[in-house]
Amino acid sequence: MAIEPYRHYAAPDKQRLLDTVHHIEAVSDFSVRDVLEQLNISRATYYRWQARAERDRLPDTHTPRVRQSVPPTPKERAAVCNFARAHPLMGYKRLAWDMVDRDIAYLRPGQVYQVLQAADLLARRPPLAPDPLRRPAPPDRPDQVWHIDLMYLYIKPRWYYLVDILDGYSRYLVHWKLNMTMHADLVMLAVQEALEKLSSRRPGEPQLVHDHGSQFISREWRTFVTLAGAGDILTRVAHPESNGRLERLHRTHREEGLIGEDVTNYAKAVAALTRWHDYYNHRRPHSALRYLRPVDYYCGDPEARLAERRQKLQHGLTVRQTYWKDEGKLEAAGR
Repeated sequence: MAIEPYRHYAAPDKQRLLDTVHHIEAVSDFSVRDVLEQLNISRATYYRWQARAERDRLPDTHTPRVRQSVPPTPKERAAVCNFARAHPLMGYKRLAWDMVDRDIAYLRPGQVYQVLQAADLLARRPPLAPDPLRRPAPPDRPDQVWHIDLMYLYIKPRWYYLVDILDGYSRYLVHWKLNMTMHADLVMLAVQEALEKLSSRRPGEPQLVHDHGSQFISREWRTFVTLAGAGDILTRVAHPESNGRLERLHRTHREEGLIGEDVTNYAKAVAALTRWHDYYNHRRPHSALRYLRPVDYYCGDPEARLAERRQKLQHGLTVRQTYWKDEGKLEAAGR
């Protein structure tokens, strides 16, 4: 009978299905429950259809609501295409919300997708591998959990080590330091500098999430964490996904932050990282934050920012409706 979940059935199909269940029950030893399981139909659905059949009300009376979208104006289409060309690595959702925040175009992601698809300007990236692991509940406030890790960075004529400290709740890059070595004392100094930026914090926080690198399993590190009044969380051995937020940040460093930057010496590298740090925290929409900026979550009001976006989208809709209404009048006058 080609029964499929979530499929819409017309009244004759429903009646045929009810008759089939009744027939099988009458000529076999199967119960109604057994028949329904074989047909992959829930008992609630079956008995609801049966009750409606008894009242001669099997046909569906509900008409699905179709959401009509006012098409973007030619000016908005041009603005979207120009912005996409200037940011070729941005996905359409990040582009949409970034344009709303910058007052470039007030369009929803679906509308931006259609414009970019028509212009063949969609950014194409390989899909990320799914994460089958169960993770603990995410933090629900800033400075509750910090992620710490080191990234190798080649600056002529040698390798340097970038220490990143990322807030787990807001994805805000709390602090970073470019060191000549990966010794524990320099890592602890970076963490201490980050802690000194906090005006207040709860006991045992922030909890410091890190891997099993030599810097984090030494007696000096454990003593430092205890005296600092922070928490200490080791990730799973040989499992970088346990510190996935920071691993993703390092990938973003390489794919966006340092592309096209001159890092041929230490001073230029620090300058480039400083510019990127400011852009990442205060200007770049983040996909994990409903395409808001990390600073909006770290020390702002994300709900107020979302409300502001909704107002801008409504304004853009009103302008488009007026535009197309006026265009219709002009066409009618011309005829």
